[in-house]
Amino acid sequence: MNTALLLLAGGLGVFLVGMKLIAESMSGLNIDRVRSMFGRLSHRRLPAVGLGAGAAALLQSSSATTVILLGFVNAGVVDLVQATCIIMGANIGTTITAVLISVGTLPIGELFGVMALAGALIVMTAKAPRVKTMGWFVAGTGLLFVGLKVMSIAAGSLAEIPFFQRVLPSLRSPVLLVLAGMAFTAIIQSSTATTGIVITLASLGLMDVTATFAVIMGGNVGTCFTAMLAAVGLDRDTKRAALIHLLFNAFGVLIFLPLIVWGGEWIGSKLLQSMSPASLIAYFHVVFNLVSTVFLLPFVRQFASFSAKLIPDEPTNVILKKSEKFGKTS
Repeated sequence: MNTALLLLAGGLGVFLVGMKLIAESMSGLNIDRVRSMFGRLSHRRLPAVGLGAGAAALLQSSSATTVILLGFVNAGVVDLVQATCIIMGANIGTTITAVLISVGTLPIGELFGVMALAGALIVMTAKAPRVKTMGWFVAGTGLLFVGLKVMSIAAGSLAEIPFFQRVLPSLRSPVLLVLAGMAFTAIIQSSTATTGIVITLASLGLMDVTATFAVIMGGNVGTCFTAMLAAVGLDRDTKRAALIHLLFNAFGVLIFLPLIVWGGEWIGSKLLQSMSPASLIAYFHVVFNLVSTVFLLPFVRQFASFSAKLIPDEPTNVILKKSEKFGKTS
């Protein structure tokens, strides 16, 4: 267990370094073309959702997609409305991983960790400052996946501990299951790992399929902790984007939780007659994120406005005082 915790801490450290490299390199790149591309999406919500879904499906990680997106927000490339749409799409795209797990296909996200080596080679050999900056961006992206992979390995070790094997299967309350999924995913930093674990437990008959629905919903909220952590030390809009990620998933839980409480057993019993527990869990993950997006997509501007109220700009008088203090000491 001590080794697993050390791996978890080490993976988190690598992940944070990767995020910092991405944020700093983004501010040093000539990103006019990227800004123009996202500008064309500013009033086209569905293409922005599709962009997020495609990126998450390719990277097989909504956490990595969202963290990379925060780097764009921090650099001023993406505004909050665009970021909200892309985050919604990323939640849909990452469900492909659950579907692949359910049919026994291994995700390929760890292959992107090779980008850390590729970026390092670029930095070491390039002479042009712009090329070096791009190298740092590539290396930072690779480190994100290295960190996520290390944390995933640590999560696998933690899952073998009797405590983790017995707690989830013994819970019955949907609310407690949501909270358990939220906490467990926040600890291991991977909703994909949580999904894989509950699919395994349900397939072995150690956990009721309906109970896994609540855990997966909680996992969608818990994975937001990755973005919240990555936004620490960045600007206010980046923090707002991370908060929007949390709010979106929390509202999704509020939409689906009553359905699970009142109709989960019936839905599970009917659908299990025609599909395996693993497939049912994976497709629930897809439906949860897809329906949440359909319901909440019309309110992306309200999400952006609400996040700005929760994380307001610094008062002008505070900024002036800081400027006056700086002027006295210079």
